[in-house]
Amino acid sequence: MVFKLFKELFSIHPKNMRFPYFKRILMVLIMVPFFTSLVIINNFFLLVDHLLFSRFKKQNIKEPVFIVSMPRTGTTMLLHLLTSLKNEYTTMKLWELIFAPSITQKIIIVNFFKIDFRINSIIKKAVILISDKIFKNLGSLHNTGLEQPEEDELVLLWNLSSPYLQYFYPESNIFDQLLNFDSDLNTKKQNRIMIKYFRHVQRHNYVFNREGNKKFLSKNPFMMSKVRSLYSHFNDAKVLTINRCPNLVINSTVNLSELLFSTFSSVKFKDELKVKIESVIKEWYFHSHEIFNSNENINHLYLDFEKLIKKDETHYKNLFEFLGLDAKYISHILNKNNQKYKAKPKKSYQIKKYLEGDDIPFMKKYYKEVI
Repeated sequence: MVFKLFKELFSIHPKNMRFPYFKRILMVLIMVPFFTSLVIINNFFLLVDHLLFSRFKKQNIKEPVFIVSMPRTGTTMLLHLLTSLKNEYTTMKLWELIFAPSITQKIIIVNFFKIDFRINSIIKKAVILISDKIFKNLGSLHNTGLEQPEEDELVLLWNLSSPYLQYFYPESNIFDQLLNFDSDLNTKKQNRIMIKYFRHVQRHNYVFNREGNKKFLSKNPFMMSKVRSLYSHFNDAKVLTINRCPNLVINSTVNLSELLFSTFSSVKFKDELKVKIESVIKEWYFHSHEIFNSNENINHLYLDFEKLIKKDETHYKNLFEFLGLDAKYISHILNKNNQKYKAKPKKSYQIKKYLEGDDIPFMKKYYKEVI
């Protein structure tokens, strides 16, 4: 796998996004040493965990909550709303996912910033300032930062099993199997990856929720392709899915993907990649719908995107009832300011009609006219 990753860094075809033009060479020279260093360091400390904190594997994960929904459906907003209930939920933040996947690293960093707190958090403020500048370009499409809760799919980067790696390898198919996890990967690989993920959740709880007083909360669009595997390893999980007009979902996902792919290449983002994104999302819709409706014992709830962003009180009451949350929190959620989402696109913005009304029949009620 490692050899293949290095081999696929460049393409000999001038129109390929991995052709070694200046920007591609520069990004490879910056990102490959940085990422390789993190892989080595993080895996070293993950091994240390088994020596120093072997009891973490006995950590119980009871009734975790997973936001398993398409990209661009308000999942970040919902994650931030629920994590604001600090006595109810615990979740992974970006700094933990990237720089501290192990228990050892978490403890070192947490204690370091406790010391930093005594000097007015000078180092922490500087780190946040730098990270805000780094993530500034993503702000209009995705609200993130080192101190923000983030998609815990990122933790699988360190065993090279996350589809996020595809963004560094545009027009390569080496991660395609991960995009259709339940369907294309063999059972052995599925279990190996999901056990790795389960151990990461245990590590997080061992440090931040050892007594199990809070529910673990996750947001991960890539779980749409892993729904069957998810329930196999977290059989008492509660899963939330937000429905939004598929045309708007695909359009917004294509925009974000274009930004991510183009970060590592100067070659124009191709229509073929847009078609691939559309195909993957359609497959995720069908696969997840089949799993959610195949077993009545599955704890799953569909939510409506527009009712969420409009803070529909009845909709939130249904959500809280499903999650077993006290109704006293509803006023806190309804009054909380969060990232603004537009139910409709700006009139000046051209939205492509990717799908026809019958392409995904069970989503038909969420289809809307597009400009």
